[in-house]
Amino acid sequence: VLRLTSFPDGHKAEDQAEGTNVAKYFDRGWCYTEQSWAGLTKAGYLSLDLGKMRAGVEYDCLSLIRDCTQEGGRRPPLLPSAFAAELETKSFTNGKDDKPLVKRLYEAAFEEQFGKATELHYNDLGWGDAEAAQLAEVLASGAAPRLETLYLNRNKIGDEGCKALAAALKEGAAPSLKTLGVDNK
Repeated sequence: VLRLTSFPDGHKAEDQAEGTNVAKYFDRGWCYTEQSWAGLTKAGYLSLDLGKMRAGVEYDCLSLIRDCTQEGGRRPPLLPSAFAAELETKSFTNGKDDKPLVKRLYEAAFEEQFGKATELHYNDLGWGDAEAAQLAEVLASGAAPRLETLYLNRNKIGDEGCKALAAALKEGAAPSLKTLGVDNK
């Protein structure tokens, strides 16, 4: 998944066609939704924010992945109820019609993707305790009954995030889990 979260230098919102949603990327309903879908179960290195590319840098595959996945560009998955609440703060060009549709589509995607997920790779995303707690809430909901492998390596998850994950797992979240990788290297 390739996302362009910022406009190129010199781009002017007022130059857009009338009726165009010119809100910032993270405030736009469909952009937020598509980013949320892509962030459900897709491995971290497969969802790149090209808005994080630096001018004048020549990229190879690894440096592009490193620059375009770090520091806040990719959030943990949200439960459908939390997604619906946050969606209310987003703008749609046709908000009256799109919000109910998007809520239904997200819930269906969430249930399908987590219901069949056996591996989740959320490595190198700059996640800390808050993101780990959010993921623990998703797991505690019973959304991932087939999950066998969860990788959270090379993030910034501390004691509080580990406690939240441990509490969820102790209570039976992800009953099929065999491998959990968490380090801060």
